[in-house]
Amino acid sequence: MDAFKIAVISIIIFPVSLFHIQCRADSKKTINNHDELFNHDWKFSRDSIPGAEQPEFDDDNWMSVDLPHDYSIMDLPDRQAGLTDEDTDEQIGPFSKKSPGNGNSTGHAIGGTGWYRKSFILEKEDQGKTTILKFDGIYMESEVWVNGQKVGENKNGYTPFWFDITSYLNEVGIPNLIAVKVDNYGRNSRWYSGSGIYRNVHLSIVDPVHVAPWGVYVTTPDVSPDAAMVNVRVSIQNDTENNIDAKVSISMKDSAGQLAGSITKNIKLSGESSQIIEGQIVIKNPDLWTLENPTLYTAEVILESGKKVKDNYRQKFGIRTIEISAEKGFVLNGKTILLKGGCLHHDNGLLGAAAFERAEIRKVELMKTNGYNAIRCAHNPPSEIFLEACDRLGILVINEFTDMWETYKNPQDYSLFFKDHWKNDLTNMILRDRNHPSIIMWSIGNEILKNSVEDAIRIGSQLSEHVRSMDDTRFVTEAVSSLFTPGGWENTGPIFALHDATGYNYIPGKYESDHKDFPDRIMYSSESFPLNAYDYWKAAEENPYVIGDFVWTAMDYIGEVAIANSTYVPEKDKVIFKLPEKLALPPGFSIWDYMQRMPSSWPNYISWCGDMDITGQKKPQSFYRDVLWDNSPIEINVHEYIPEGMAENVSGWGWPKELPQWYWPGNEGKSLEVRVFTKSPEVKLFLNGTLIGKKLLTTEDKYVASFTLPYQSGELKAVALENGKEVSSKVLVTPGKPAIIRLSAERKEINADRSDLAYVNIEVVDQNGRLIPQDTFQLSLSVSGDGELIASGNASPNDMESVNNSVIKTYQGKAQAIIRPNEKARVIRFKVAAEGLLPGEITIMVSAVSISE
Repeated sequence: MDAFKIAVISIIIFPVSLFHIQCRADSKKTINNHDELFNHDWKFSRDSIPGAEQPEFDDDNWMSVDLPHDYSIMDLPDRQAGLTDEDTDEQIGPFSKKSPGNGNSTGHAIGGTGWYRKSFILEKEDQGKTTILKFDGIYMESEVWVNGQKVGENKNGYTPFWFDITSYLNEVGIPNLIAVKVDNYGRNSRWYSGSGIYRNVHLSIVDPVHVAPWGVYVTTPDVSPDAAMVNVRVSIQNDTENNIDAKVSISMKDSAGQLAGSITKNIKLSGESSQIIEGQIVIKNPDLWTLENPTLYTAEVILESGKKVKDNYRQKFGIRTIEISAEKGFVLNGKTILLKGGCLHHDNGLLGAAAFERAEIRKVELMKTNGYNAIRCAHNPPSEIFLEACDRLGILVINEFTDMWETYKNPQDYSLFFKDHWKNDLTNMILRDRNHPSIIMWSIGNEILKNSVEDAIRIGSQLSEHVRSMDDTRFVTEAVSSLFTPGGWENTGPIFALHDATGYNYIPGKYESDHKDFPDRIMYSSESFPLNAYDYWKAAEENPYVIGDFVWTAMDYIGEVAIANSTYVPEKDKVIFKLPEKLALPPGFSIWDYMQRMPSSWPNYISWCGDMDITGQKKPQSFYRDVLWDNSPIEINVHEYIPEGMAENVSGWGWPKELPQWYWPGNEGKSLEVRVFTKSPEVKLFLNGTLIGKKLLTTEDKYVASFTLPYQSGELKAVALENGKEVSSKVLVTPGKPAIIRLSAERKEINADRSDLAYVNIEVVDQNGRLIPQDTFQLSLSVSGDGELIASGNASPNDMESVNNSVIKTYQGKAQAIIRPNEKARVIRFKVAAEGLLPGEITIMVSAVSISE
C-alpha cells in the first residue's frame, strides 16, 4: 500500500477511546442563522450490513469521515483494507471494469451500499425544542434512522430534504444515534453521480415556535432607481399544543448591515399549526443585484412571544428585475443581456461529487474568470453553496430539476420513483432555492424521453403549473432535442407552449424557421457543440429572440466517457460531424440501452468535454471562445503533426488536437497547422522574426486565420492589424530543458476549517519558468503539518493510475494536488519531487480567522 493510502487511513481510523460523542452540531452556522453544520465525526462502512441502524451496533472498526463524502471516488474495499496494493487489469484505483453496463456512463466507478452513523447529545438548553435534520443531497436512495427508528427516506439523489426528528430523540444527556443507509445500485445515471452523503448536513435546534425550514420568501415586484417594493412571506410554525400571541418583526438590511426598512406584525397562532404572514417594505434608492455588482440584502425575521425572542431567521436576497421577450431578449434591470452560458455537471473533478465549500465556490469563480455570465445546472439542482456563490459573484443560473420523468434512460434511475415523488422533490428544490437572485429559470427537464405528445403535455403541464404556483417570478423552461420528441421536431409546438423560454439542444438551424411560425417564442441554445461556437453565438448576437448559448460543457467531468474525441482516419474516411435535425427515435427504442452494448472505453474515465479540464485549467477550445466573447483580442493554437495520408475526425463535443504551444520535439521540419483566433481583419505570422505569411479575414473565416509551416523551435508570433496598424499580438516560445517543479497554490492562506481546501497546481518548467508540456514526468507528493492530501492527479482523459495517488504523472506538463486542512491554525507543507528535477516546496498558512473568498 502506498504512502498516500497509509496516510489517509492513519488519519481517518482512530481508537474508539479518542472518538467523542458530539454535543449538538458543528460550530459553523449558515447564513440563515438556523442551520448548523453537522458534518464532523461520522462513521462510515462501504457494505450492506444488517442491523447498522441500531444504536447498540458496534461500529468501532468503521472509518471516521468528515462530510462531504463520496465513496465512489475512494479506492475499492480490498485496497482500503490493505489486502492489495497493486492495480490489476480489472481495477485501477477507484475504477473497475465491473462498473454497471460497460462503465462508460459513470466513468467506470462503482456504487453499492454505504452506511453512515453519528452520535450526538442534546444539551440542557435544548430541552423542549424542535430538532430538524437537513440533508442537501445524498446519492442515491437513502434511509434515515434515529435511535433505531426509521424517520424517512429519499429517492432523488440531488434534491434537498429534511426531517423533524424531535419525537425520535432521547432525553437531554443521553446519546442519540443517527444512521443513514445509502444505495447506489445498478444503472441509474448517464454520468458520474458519486455515492453517499456528498453534500452538507445541517442540524437545526429551534424553539417550538419558529420560522419553518426554508420559510422566508422574498420577492421584489416593483423596482425603480428611487425605490423597491419588497414583498416578504414568512411561514411560522407552532409545534406546541398552546395557542399563542406573537410579534413578527421583519427588518431589511443592506450589504453593510444598515437598516433599510422594517415592519412589525402581531399574530395569533393556534397550537400545532402553521401560519403564513405577508408584508411589504419599501427600500429607498436600492442597490440592484447586477452581474458587475451583485449586491445582496438580508431579511431578518425576529419572532417574539411572551416577551421572549423565539427565533431569529436571516435570508439573503437581491433586488433586481428580469424579463424576456422575442423583441428585447433577456433583460436584467432594464438592460438586455446575452447569456454567455455553460452547462455544468455537479462533480468537482478529482474530488468526485464531494461538494466541499471551497470546491463549489472555486467552480463559480472559474466560470466568472473565463467570461461566463450564466450556468445551466445539468441535469439536477446544485448544492446550496454553489448557488450562494453565484449570488455573491454575479452569475445567472438555470436550475434544472431532472433528466427523466416516467420513462427511464437507465433501468434503475429516478423514473422508478418519479410518479410518487416528483412533487415533493420539486417542492423542496424550489423552497430551498427561490430566494437566490442568480436563478432566472426553472428547468423542468432535459431531453426527456416521452412515450407520446399527450404524455409530454400531461406531465409537462403538471410540472410547469406546480413551479408557477410556488414561484411566478421566474421563467419555466425545458431543454429539448428532436431526437427524444415523439414524432420529431414537428410535434414540439404544444410542448413548447408550456414554457416561457425553450432550450434547443444542438438545433440552431431551427431558430429562423421556428421564429417565422412562432414569432413570440423565446429560444436559447441549452446545449451546443464547441466546434460550432461561432454559429451558435452569432445566432444569439443577431436575433433578439435567441437569448444565449450554453456550451456542452463549460468544464470537463467524470463519466460519459470520451464523447468528446478526435481520431485519425485515412483521408477517404474523413467526415464532418453533424447531428441530423429531423432525426427522431422510433417508439420504445432506448438509445442509452443501445449505448450500453457498445465496447467499454477503459481506461478512459472522463468525457473530455469542456472549455476547462477537470483541474480547472483552460483547454484549447477556450482560447477561441475568449476571442468570440471579446475576453482576448488574439490567441494561437498549433495542431500536432498529422501523419501522411491521414485526416482528423472530431466529434461534435470534441476539438482538434491542437494546443497553445510551440514545443513539438521530434517533428522538426514537419508541417504543422497554426490557427490564429482574432476579430481583427488582418493577421501576420512570424517565426523567429521572419514573416511566414499574412491573411485577410472575411466573415467566412469565423475569426480564424490558418497557416501551415514546418516546425522549427524558437519564437512564433502572431500580429493582428487594423487599418495596417498592429493592435494586438501573441507569442509562443519553445521552452528549454526540464529543470524545476513549480508549485502554485491558488490561495496561500486558507481557513482552519474542514470545508476549506488548498488547490496546488503543479508544473514542470525550464530554467526560465516556461512550461514543458510533456506527459512523462513521474511525481512523488508528500504533505506534512496540519493537513491531508485528499485528491491528486491530472487532466488526462485516461490516466486512472494518477487519480488520488501519492505518485502521479504530469499531463501536458501539469498536475494538481488538493489538500484539506485540519482545524488548527498552523501551517501545511507540501513537497513534490521527481528524478532529475529540482523539487518544488510550498507552505500554506492555515488561519483561525475566516479568510474572505
